[in-house]
Amino acid sequence: MTGLTPDNWEKTISEAWQAVRDRIEVRRDLDFSHEHTLQFHLAWEIARLLRFSPSLQVRFEVRTVAPKPRGAIFTDIVFWTDPEFRIAVELKAPARSDEGSNSAMTHGRMAFYKDLDRLRCVLGVPELKIRRGIFLAVVNELGYVTKRKQYKNLVYDTFDGTTIEAGTTLPVTEGRNGCPYPLQMPEHSVSWRWECTRRDGAVIPATGNRHYWLTPIPVFPKSTMA
Repeated sequence: MTGLTPDNWEKTISEAWQAVRDRIEVRRDLDFSHEHTLQFHLAWEIARLLRFSPSLQVRFEVRTVAPKPRGAIFTDIVFWTDPEFRIAVELKAPARSDEGSNSAMTHGRMAFYKDLDRLRCVLGVPELKIRRGIFLAVVNELGYVTKRKQYKNLVYDTFDGTTIEAGTTLPVTEGRNGCPYPLQMPEHSVSWRWECTRRDGAVIPATGNRHYWLTPIPVFPKSTMA
């Protein structure tokens, strides 16, 4: 396999993400404190799966000007082997610090949904030639995975088992952890599924893991939903 196609793109990216996960959770020869580390290693694993094909192109932080109120969108990574079939990747990895300080989970859950809105947006710009998108996430805090004492901005529900219906519009939310414009979800349902185990009423990472890994969420353009 040396190319990314409509038939193999999702499997290829998922396998590359699994390889990154295995380095962190199984081999434990990779650690990270920022999602940029994971972006680089994801790109490397995709290149490896494609046998370092010279046709593989990778771009980080790709800027797109979206209609107001969104403004500029910076897509984490765009991959392609065929310039007519490009894939956008958004990746989030908020984490509790080594000193025990929590990430901004209320803002983080909103940011997950904002990434889905951004993927939907870039898929709708024909000249970008981005035909598919995928959202990836890994966290080490339970507040993203299950509802506990959270009470703010619960419209941004990333909890395990949640399904968002196709085309859902999330309303404006106020404050620094909200979004000042509505977020439009893709034209297909979105499911939040985390690798976790329930034991004696508690939710913990899947056996052997130190983190919660989100099952990748693919994003398709409206034209494929007919």
